[in-house]
Amino acid sequence: MLVWRGWGILVLVLGAVCGGGGTAIGVALGGATDHANLGTAVGLALAGVAIWFLGKHLNRPVPGYHPQTGQPVTYRNQHQFFFVPMQFFGPVAGAAAVAAAVIALTS
Repeated sequence: MLVWRGWGILVLVLGAVCGGGGTAIGVALGGATDHANLGTAVGLALAGVAIWFLGKHLNRPVPGYHPQTGQPVTYRNQHQFFFVPMQFFGPVAGAAAVAAAVIALTS
């Protein structure tokens, strides 16, 4: 079961699109087809950077007012994937990119 809040689903979308696109480009350039290639690593690295900066932008603190009391409040961390703010999945995608590069270079 996938759980997200706000635009947190973009973690999955960016990871799949960038990782899959990188794999397709790597295969088109003559990379391996049965396991990860360097295109996969590059795609996942780009996804990690995109997720980090998009998450930082979407989850920046936004000043506002409570609708019933009128007191000032600060809204933040509104965009989450599996209850974690989405920017923290950027390093996870980066680690996956390193793993994909190691697999591609050692096989």
